[in-house]
Amino acid sequence: MTAFSEHEIKLSSGTVHYRKGGSGRPLLMLHGTGGPNVTPVMEELAQRHTIYQPVGPGWDGTPLHPSVKSVPDLAELYAEFIRTVIGGPCDAMGVSFGGWVALWLALRHPDLIDQLVLEAPAGLRDPGTGGLPADPAELRAALFANPERAPKLVRSPEVWAQNRRMREGYAAGISLDQPLLDALPKIKARTLLLFGTKDEVCPVEKTGRRLKAGIPHLHLSFIYGAAHALELDQPARTARLIGAFLERGEAFLVRNPEAA
Repeated sequence: MTAFSEHEIKLSSGTVHYRKGGSGRPLLMLHGTGGPNVTPVMEELAQRHTIYQPVGPGWDGTPLHPSVKSVPDLAELYAEFIRTVIGGPCDAMGVSFGGWVALWLALRHPDLIDQLVLEAPAGLRDPGTGGLPADPAELRAALFANPERAPKLVRSPEVWAQNRRMREGYAAGISLDQPLLDALPKIKARTLLLFGTKDEVCPVEKTGRRLKAGIPHLHLSFIYGAAHALELDQPARTARLIGAFLERGEAFLVRNPEAA
């Protein structure tokens, strides 16, 4: 098991807390609404990558940055993090809300992002469709097609609720980011887009189609039998696809149906 150490760095807008672990080519991991977690996929990728997992300001009780108020602002913060902590270009991976931020990061800073992995990214669904249910039982069902694989709660209901409020604050009530959608063709990074076949939080029909049509160098793959929480619902399949993409880059192909 990889040991992840806790760090903090003072950036221009405030202090950022982050985890670091593994060895190899740097990989920036941007968390979703629930906050950062060390998942089985993260453990597997750390065998060949040095993982950096920053905590968004306000998540898990970390300090807010007064000048960081939106999803694009978060992307700018992480660009500064890459330059200051990682020291140069890296691969990036965003989960759900983190995928939304990662898209803006790749759009605005193509010099910093080589390859991009998006797990059911937020920010491109029609208003009134998908989203995270408020009811705890419905939320669990939406995240996990295999409830027995759901992890034990590592955050109190109060912290989870605060994390969710942070997401809503940065998103400003938007479910479809039209400026981002219009700018997708400008993204240069080779991109892997992953969706669970049972995901109703981020409807693939519209979101996947929009990303596939917009990003020039994009591979769309599905994780069968998974809902929204891919890394916990189907960790082996998810890790296999992401690892192959990050290693092969332009030569990436899904050859074996069992790999998806």
